[in-house]
Amino acid sequence: MAAGEKFDMKEYIEKRMMELEDPGERRLFKKMTGEILFDLYEYNRKAYESLEKRILEEYSPRQNQYTVYSTIIERSRCDITDSFLQPMCPGDMKKEPIQCQDVCQALSENRPMVVDTVFFKGSASEIYELLSQEERRFQGTVRTDTGEYPADFTLRRNKKYLQTAEELYPVFALNGRTWLTVCTAYLTKMLDVCLWKAEGMEKEGEILEIRADFEEYGEQILPDMIPLWNLSELTEKTSTYPIPCIDQIHYEHRIFAQRLRTDCEYLIQNMDMEVTGIRRLNGDLYITCPKEQPCVWKLYQASVPEGRERYTYPVLSNQYKETFSGSITGMFQRSIKTRAELGRLIEAFEYGDYVTFQDVRVENSIPPECIPCNYNMDGFIADEFRTGSRRQVLVIEFAGRAFGSFLTEDIMSFLVTQIQRIFPDYHCVGRLAPK
Repeated sequence: MAAGEKFDMKEYIEKRMMELEDPGERRLFKKMTGEILFDLYEYNRKAYESLEKRILEEYSPRQNQYTVYSTIIERSRCDITDSFLQPMCPGDMKKEPIQCQDVCQALSENRPMVVDTVFFKGSASEIYELLSQEERRFQGTVRTDTGEYPADFTLRRNKKYLQTAEELYPVFALNGRTWLTVCTAYLTKMLDVCLWKAEGMEKEGEILEIRADFEEYGEQILPDMIPLWNLSELTEKTSTYPIPCIDQIHYEHRIFAQRLRTDCEYLIQNMDMEVTGIRRLNGDLYITCPKEQPCVWKLYQASVPEGRERYTYPVLSNQYKETFSGSITGMFQRSIKTRAELGRLIEAFEYGDYVTFQDVRVENSIPPECIPCNYNMDGFIADEFRTGSRRQVLVIEFAGRAFGSFLTEDIMSFLVTQIQRIFPDYHCVGRLAPK
């Protein structure tokens, strides 16, 4: 048989059978070999093909099924029945009242009291300029049922939402998924309003209103806004008794498809568990770990859009185009050596309406104009090998298509963060070409 030629078991048995001249021996051979051996061969062949298909399905990149989408919305317009985007922090749906006693206690200890979280509808450069003014105080009032008191306020970046996004990094590692930067454009624009002083305010009473004058930033600061994303948390218990694996060390836990949505993928959050395998088969979720007893699994449900959703602000994501030649994970696993390859990486993400790649060059220092409009969305990752500061600067030139959009610089920062992962020996920054 020639190399690479497919072996035909049935044809091989017939040839061997025809070599027997005695009819009785031929009938016996046909019955014993032709039926039993052929059936055994077919069983093994189908089992091997099933195993091969399973391995290929688990190996194939399915990263887009774990896309993280996000947007921002007014609290009053948030639809809790939305099957796609939900509040990033469920507690945001109800605004907790602030007690006078808590405010007075904080002020007596000379520490700021966070009285509100607002959304700054401005560019990355404007936020950089605002937060650089560390001593900037804004005047306002605190009105209670006992009177109105003059107050001083400051603004600082809210970290709650950013930390929630950062916690996805070890979750992706636990699930054996390649990390793709979460686009935190909206999250970096969430600011805490901190009360520093409220002259004469009494401990007793109820706060009726807190009002601050943010002066030139007044029109850009929007209260009662909450971030949404497509990840919702849920818990499920192992549906049946775990099945021992071949090694007699690990067990396969199964969660029935009836408990899960067929159009969603799931990420395991049990960081205290040694998970060695996760797969989805016919809607059921299989989790391999050393625990032999049924247990409760904490899951992230990654919902996908149906196409009928409508939101006030654009929905951003870390999804790359399905038509991209080769997966984005493949781009991260090999070096990029030409401008054309770098352009392909940038064009892989659906942000061509905001910026387009123009050129790239190497400089010895960061151009001053690039500092306010750039930030690394993966800056929290601290387990990289290359941590030296003596690096040349890779400046990526972009043409901004949406110069009026407050998201343009953030989209550029997201794309530059992708490039930074491929060029760790450079400090990568983006620059918007003049309009």
